[in-house]
Amino acid sequence: MADFRAVLQNTINTFLSNNALAVKKRDVTLFTAIMTEDCKRIYRPLSFVQRYPQFFKDESTNSDYQAQMKIELQTMADVTEKVNRTVIDTVERKATVWTEQTVYTVNGSKNPVEVIFDLDFSEDGTRISQILLFVDTYESTKVLEQMLAKSGKQ
Repeated sequence: MADFRAVLQNTINTFLSNNALAVKKRDVTLFTAIMTEDCKRIYRPLSFVQRYPQFFKDESTNSDYQAQMKIELQTMADVTEKVNRTVIDTVERKATVWTEQTVYTVNGSKNPVEVIFDLDFSEDGTRISQILLFVDTYESTKVLEQMLAKSGKQ
C-alpha cells in the first residue's frame, strides 16, 4: 500500500504542477493531461455554480474545462499554489487536497483563493477520474467579476 500511496501522491503533485504550468505556458491541454477520458469536474457550492452559469456547468468534461480555461487564461498572468493538507485513501482510490492559490491577473491584481479538491483516481492511480472542487466563493467572485468586466458580459 505504501507504493500505491506514492503513486497517488505523484498523480496529485503532477495535477497541481500542471495547473500552474498551464497558466505559465498558456496551454489548456496541461489542465487535463492526467485526467481519464471520461473525467468529470464538478464545482461546489452549487449556489455559486448557479450564479455563474457562463463559467460553470453541473458537470464538465475535459473539453468543457479546456474551453473554459481558454477564456479564463486571457485574464490570468500567473498562479501559485500552496498545499495546506492532503489526505489519501488508498483503498477507495481517493484524495482530498486543501490548497491556497494566488491568481495574478494581467491587470496586476493578486487574488488569494482557497480550493479543496476531492479527487477520484483510475484503477492504477496514475490518472484522475473525477474532481469535485469546493471553491472560496468570496475571493472567486472577485476574480470572476473581473473577468466579466474585461469581457463586457456582466
